Amino acid sequence: MPGRRMNPYRGWEIYPKAIYDVAINVRDNYGNIPWYISENGMGVEGEETFIGDDGIVADDYRIDFIREHLEWLHKGIEEGSNCFGYHLWTPIDCWSWSNAYKNRYGLIALDLVTQKKTIKKSGRWFCEVAAQNGF
Repeated sequence: MPGRRMNPYRGWEIYPKAIYDVAINVRDNYGNIPWYISENGMGVEGEETFIGDDGIVADDYRIDFIREHLEWLHKGIEEGSNCFGYHLWTPIDCWSWSNAYKNRYGLIALDLVTQKKTIKKSGRWFCEVAAQNGF
């Protein structure tokens, strides 16, 4: 469909406003029950190409993705939706039945050879957002 924004690594549409749409739908059509986002995230193939000289994955695309989704969720909460939580798909790059480690989703990078874990730029950003309770 023309005008859709896509994740080129997964072939999935990126539509952050969907979280707001769900928030308002739960508020208006399901008695505004308490609910939460159980998984949200952005998988990227070849994420090692985004490793900077400092050894950190500079995943600004993930920061933008999460920020936009949280902004729409916040709007829904401001308008009275009873959402009480937001969870990412995974905090650390994880294995998938369908593609092993091809696509990376986490806030923490996992080196498959050494098993070393490194906090990505998005992980540092997300920590600041949580500490400040906002951006």
